[in-house]
Amino acid sequence: MTGTATARATGMSQSKLSKIENGMLLPSVTDVERLVAELAAARETRIELVELARSLHAEAETRRVVLHRGAHRHQQTISRVEARAATSRFFQVNLVPSLLQSEAYLRIVLGTMPHSEQEAAVAALRTRRSRMDDLAKQFVFVLSESALRWRMGSAELMAEQVEHLIAMQRRPNVRLGVVPWSADANVVALHGFQIYDERVVTVSVLTGNATITDPLDVREYLALFSRLERLAVRGEELQGLLKRIAEDHRRLG
Repeated sequence: MTGTATARATGMSQSKLSKIENGMLLPSVTDVERLVAELAAARETRIELVELARSLHAEAETRRVVLHRGAHRHQQTISRVEARAATSRFFQVNLVPSLLQSEAYLRIVLGTMPHSEQEAAVAALRTRRSRMDDLAKQFVFVLSESALRWRMGSAELMAEQVEHLIAMQRRPNVRLGVVPWSADANVVALHGFQIYDERVVTVSVLTGNATITDPLDVREYLALFSRLERLAVRGEELQGLLKRIAEDHRRLG
C-alpha cells in the first residue's frame, strides 16, 4: 500500500503517517491497532507492536515533568494529590511550607498577586489545611533554619510565624524537624520539594510548579528527604531552637 492509501484507510493524515514512519511522532495505541490491521500484519506481530506502543506510552507518561503556572491552579492540583496521599513530606530551604504558614505570613507570600487570585489561592489552601484534621493522614515537615530566619515581613510577624509552628507541631499527625545551621549537613539540597506517598514529587520554580512522577526520580527525592530528616532536631532541642529564633526576630526587629 502507498502512504496515501494507508493514511486514508486508517483515518490519519498523510503528514501524521509520515511523522510516525520517520520516528518524529509516537503513535497512539489506537493508531498502531489500525495500522497493523490495515497492513495485514501476522497475529504475533500485531500483539508485539500494540504492547510495545502501550509500554512506550506508559514510560512517556511516568517520565513527564509537568509545569503548572499560577498559584491557584497549583493549589488545586496539589489539593487533589494530597487528598489521596496517606503520607505527605515537605522540605523547604528558605520558606515556611504553605500548610504551616500563619495567615499574615501567607498574605506576604501572595502579596504580588491580584486580589482575586489571592483569595482563590487562600480558599484552595484552606481546603488543603482542613485535611490535616484527618488523623489517618501523616504530615512530615523538614525545614532548614534559614527558612525560619528569612524575613518575609516584620520582626513581630516572623516571631508569630515561629510560634505558629510550635502550635502546629503539637498535632498528633504532624512531625516537624529543623536542620540547624550548626549541623554538619554534607548534603546538597538545591531547592524545596514535596513528596506525596511514594508516587508524586512537586517542586516550586520561579515561573510555576513542576510535578514529577517518574518512579526513579521519586525514589531519589525520598532518599534525599530521609538524609535531611536525620539531620533535623526534634523534641526539646527543637523547642529551644524555635524559641531562640523567635527571640532573635524580636530583638533584631
